[in-house]
Amino acid sequence: GVKGSYGRQSIGFQFDNPDSMLGQVLKYKDLKEVVVMDMGVLELEFYHRLQHITLRVTVGDSDQRVQLLEMIEKYSLGRPWVHGYDATVVGAWKHLVHAMKDGGTTMKLTAIPEFCIDFLLKATMFAVDVKDTRKQGRWPLCFAGAMFWLAIFSWCMLEIANQIHYNIPALPNAFLGITVCAIGTSFPNAVASVLMAQQNKPAAAIANALGSNVQNVFLAMALPWVIYSIQIGGKPIPQNVAGITEGVYWMMGTLILVVFFVLAPPLCALTKPTGYLLIIVYVVYLVLTSGETFGWWPPLVK
Repeated sequence: GVKGSYGRQSIGFQFDNPDSMLGQVLKYKDLKEVVVMDMGVLELEFYHRLQHITLRVTVGDSDQRVQLLEMIEKYSLGRPWVHGYDATVVGAWKHLVHAMKDGGTTMKLTAIPEFCIDFLLKATMFAVDVKDTRKQGRWPLCFAGAMFWLAIFSWCMLEIANQIHYNIPALPNAFLGITVCAIGTSFPNAVASVLMAQQNKPAAAIANALGSNVQNVFLAMALPWVIYSIQIGGKPIPQNVAGITEGVYWMMGTLILVVFFVLAPPLCALTKPTGYLLIIVYVVYLVLTSGETFGWWPPLVK
């Protein structure tokens, strides 16, 4: 939904809205891949440091589409990989071959695990892949498939954590939960918030961080609990709640701290010192709770 112009054609795509989440200019030198799709749609993949931005361009006129592709070929010095979109496993294989042949060191290192995941997704969801413009009406089935694979990958992560604990009993499950599992699930959200903050979208960055955790508490925890409770006929489920009370206190304290920072001058703004302080609070929490799980000191709250 961002309007652009063809000014400064030799540099890249310039957007009319300076506050665009994409930034004001997407440069040709950062363009690594061009996917030619149906109905005059082009997907341009830009990579800059840790950022990966997909720009979808609709060019209905075939002559203009050819002109745009020629312009990309000219000013990007032929670096991007231009290809058609393939929602099947064949497309996943072609991407692997390209990465191993023409990709950089980082792309080659990630090509194999990326292919394994891409193969599974394309093998099971090619018929509802909404990136294919002809299948966008099938988004409910695509969403259901995505939730299915999210559940599978989450189960795999938990099984890996259990196997780590089984083979290394000195590492408690609680410690793996607050480190490996927590960081593994939150790291993508953290990266997304950093990118949005860099693009002058602080509200979106904060909403992403808070919204993802609200979903974790009210959906990711509650829904499996409800499903399991239904399976056993609604009977009580005895649990070891050691540490839960202290965790709730930590969450309440963090929430109060964030609200205080938001209401303190400058109003509704989180400064760099505030960010450092919140990081220190997290490190303190990690050290204290890790020490409790290893039995180095007694719990702060019993």
